[in-house]
Amino acid sequence: MVTGDLDMLQIVDERTTVLVTRRGITELGRYDPAAVFERFELQAAQLADYRGLKGDPSDNLPGIPGIGEKTAIKLLKAAGSLDALLANPALAGSPKLENLVREHAETARICRDVSVVARDLPVSIPWEQARYASPSPATLYPLYRDLEFKTLLARLPVPKNDATLFPVDETERLGGTYRSFAAAVDPPEFALLATSLREAARAAASAIALRDELGVSAAEGAGFSFPPAALAHRDVRAAFDELWLGARSRLASHDWKTLQAGLGRHGVEAGPGPPRDDVMIAAHLLNPARSYASFDDVAGEYLGKQVGDEAAMHADAIGRLQHAMRERLALRGQLPLYEDVELPLVDILARMERSGIAVDTASLETLSREVDSSAARLQEEIYAAAGGPFNIGSPQQLGTLLFERLALPNGGRTKTGWATGIEVLQPLAREHEIVAKVLEYREVTKLKNTYIDVIPKLLGADGRLHTTFNQTGTATGRLSSNNPNLQNIPVRTELGRRVRRAFVAPSADRILLAADYSQIELRVMAHISGDEAMREAFRRGEDIHDVTARGIFGVPKGDSATPNQRRIAKAVNFGLLYGMSDFGLAQRLEIERAEAKAMTQAYFARFPTVRAWIARNLEFARENGYVETVLGRRRYFPDLRGKNFALRAAAEREATNAPMQGSAADLMKLAMVRIDRALSGRGLSALMLLQIHDELIFEVGRDQIDAVAALVKGEMEHAYELAVPLEATLKTGRSWYDVEPLDVAGELLDA
Repeated sequence: MVTGDLDMLQIVDERTTVLVTRRGITELGRYDPAAVFERFELQAAQLADYRGLKGDPSDNLPGIPGIGEKTAIKLLKAAGSLDALLANPALAGSPKLENLVREHAETARICRDVSVVARDLPVSIPWEQARYASPSPATLYPLYRDLEFKTLLARLPVPKNDATLFPVDETERLGGTYRSFAAAVDPPEFALLATSLREAARAAASAIALRDELGVSAAEGAGFSFPPAALAHRDVRAAFDELWLGARSRLASHDWKTLQAGLGRHGVEAGPGPPRDDVMIAAHLLNPARSYASFDDVAGEYLGKQVGDEAAMHADAIGRLQHAMRERLALRGQLPLYEDVELPLVDILARMERSGIAVDTASLETLSREVDSSAARLQEEIYAAAGGPFNIGSPQQLGTLLFERLALPNGGRTKTGWATGIEVLQPLAREHEIVAKVLEYREVTKLKNTYIDVIPKLLGADGRLHTTFNQTGTATGRLSSNNPNLQNIPVRTELGRRVRRAFVAPSADRILLAADYSQIELRVMAHISGDEAMREAFRRGEDIHDVTARGIFGVPKGDSATPNQRRIAKAVNFGLLYGMSDFGLAQRLEIERAEAKAMTQAYFARFPTVRAWIARNLEFARENGYVETVLGRRRYFPDLRGKNFALRAAAEREATNAPMQGSAADLMKLAMVRIDRALSGRGLSALMLLQIHDELIFEVGRDQIDAVAALVKGEMEHAYELAVPLEATLKTGRSWYDVEPLDVAGELLDA
């Protein structure tokens, strides 16, 4: 038998073994009678009696109080069986154990009886019919498609009548007149291709796609394609440059940033400026719940057509989509967000990816050695506290240790075992040293395996790290990144912050500039809620967390809150910003729910309009199905009207937070566009390298740092006119870790 349930070891005999899946299918253990005895010092037939004595919290079996694993084994070795022990409790060997056995005899018997595996059930299924048969690809394909299991989907053959994420008939394939120059070898054919490219460059709107071939379309229902190798032909390349460089403001594509990178591999320079349209970006604005990284997803949803692998057909589909999507965006009032923020940002992110950031690999090597030493020390300390080695990375083994052997308070079970997530372990860490060490071990190993040892392997030939920014990866409008994910480097711990020491200026005449929006989401809350008390606090330049703390704790006027009061106030500010309930706040602060409720009431007494805005916002979302940011970005919440309480409550929390987090993301993007334009207009050579939520990282020449810092601060603080001032704090340094505050006045240039 293959199972993860050790209760099944009682069936082991000379004919039957149990293969235990300790950790997926990578760590297995086979039990025969000898292995069972080695593990428990008992025969397999005694294991039900063993459970009767020690119980099993995971199955709600109490057993005999005070009798654990070792004592249960000792008693069964002395008596032979539970029945013999219950018949003669004196076999327990001590008055204390004898009294326990007498007092809890019936409980032990019940726990044993419900633990016995039934061996006499009537099984009517013939053996051959019990053999596993894998579902057919035709059955799995629609399931994987609907759930968007793209990795698994790629392993299956595509059904003839289903080439997209959405089921459409074979007759609904996109139709048009498409020509391929794949076999072009003669000068007249190259001349015709060049003529077609020039005609596309002069058209009112053109679309371009890159598959194995390059596809171009300048009219609905028509297109042509050619291999990138044809660009080596001088006339073809000159004509293509007219389209790519000269007609950029009239070009459309899907995922412009990836298209640029693909063409770069064929020797085509990126060129200046964004495209007229990127249908991936447009589709994501219309439906932010999906990324639309696959063009088939866009075509399937917005055209209802199949698009094959032909590059010319892809280009034609893009041309048709751009017009339809612009109409939809205009109806929603989202064209300014699309044209003035998202499209210019495509080109900025492409340049940021090409620039990359310099990395000091020596500092990572030093940090890696320190982390190895820390991990080894923590491992030994955890083993010592646990009474022996186990797989710390295994939730099953960790849960068994913490919640069965050590009997710590638990957070319940999942389908695979005990819940051991941070939300379960964090509250236990202060009282139980082993839990604190497990959390610390997790942090150091995650940093090592995700960043410290990985970053050096991802460096480009120029020695710089070129992460990939995803513009459609989140529903909130925030950017995400991968290879590696720089948005998730922890900053609350010293070790996490030290990873930033590896990100450096490349030479002595260059320096990093970090620009960070201060409390931008709370400022957005003050703006959209209309709460005058909160607005006035920001206008006066007060510390909003101190203001909140004084309101919650009744700090006399003129006095400042204590650091602990400010810490609690900060948790309340951001907790309510994220729609947190009294219960959630109590969990975060590790206080009683009544105390959390009192804090919430005091908060809304201090900022009364905030509560009214939350109610209005949720009512708007229920009626319209979405909420909006200050720039008109929408996020949809169908679960707000759902019957499932948990889903509905989660949707209410997200709908409360979305306008703030989404607006903060929009303002940061708008600031990036303004800064990029201003830097170019001033002829400054600063490079925008990274965007980490509310923070921007630049690489600047030391001789230009004052001018760039003033420009960046001015553009960030005037990116959008809120009812409260925006504030950007600036720091500079040799590395991202070592940056120190820079006092500079913001310089805002006239447009």
